[in-house]
Amino acid sequence: MANALIELVDNSKEGKVSFKELNEYGAKVLDVLNEKGERAVLVLSRDYTNRFIHNCTEYFEIESHDDEKYVCLKEGITTNKLRDVFRSYTTYQVLQAFVDEKSLEVLGITA
Repeated sequence: MANALIELVDNSKEGKVSFKELNEYGAKVLDVLNEKGERAVLVLSRDYTNRFIHNCTEYFEIESHDDEKYVCLKEGITTNKLRDVFRSYTTYQVLQAFVDEKSLEVLGITA
């Protein structure tokens, strides 16, 4: 969530991402890692997602529009703050997968 929102906000998009986009982004990040020989597992479950959001309410909130649910960045939270909290201990290979053009394309971000 945080990584998708970082890229969306930094690329002049809205500070929200749909659950569908999150699933597609996560799957693409996993594909990119696997293509590079990195072993990775994507944990996708409603329970895990709900717990994550509940534990990170200072950063994110849920909104619904047109029968679609979105994770939104809370007012006042910057992408620099998200980087500090969610990317500080991420490996270089995983960071590269988050910003790979194939991953970003899923979010509607093109070079």
